[in-house]
Amino acid sequence: MKNNTAVIEKDMEFLLKELHKEWDRSGVTKAAVTISIDEADEVNKALLLAIAKRQEQTEKALDFRECIRLSRENYILLRLARKVKKQEDRCNKLAMDLEFEVQMDKEEYKLFKSMFGDKVKEAQ
Repeated sequence: MKNNTAVIEKDMEFLLKELHKEWDRSGVTKAAVTISIDEADEVNKALLLAIAKRQEQTEKALDFRECIRLSRENYILLRLARKVKKQEDRCNKLAMDLEFEVQMDKEEYKLFKSMFGDKVKEAQ
């Protein structure tokens, strides 16, 4: 019985590692959002706060499904935060534009829109 439990535990660890790899990959671009340089700090802070909040909820979650859902959302938010920061740094380096465009997949856009709803300005 003990050996069987160890095998199941190792399989679950492997499964979670594979899920994390998959979640770290961005999907096909479905939307683009324009963010002004002035709003970039606010967006970055909001993303980091959302990630921290979900991480805290994940640690307190008793339900496995809830824990996995929150973990997945965190990976999506981390992808999005990296994209925003990369485009912001690029815009600052070039010092030519007052705004930048962030390409998002369906999941990223859905979370972004749920966080910033009325402020979302889709790129043309």
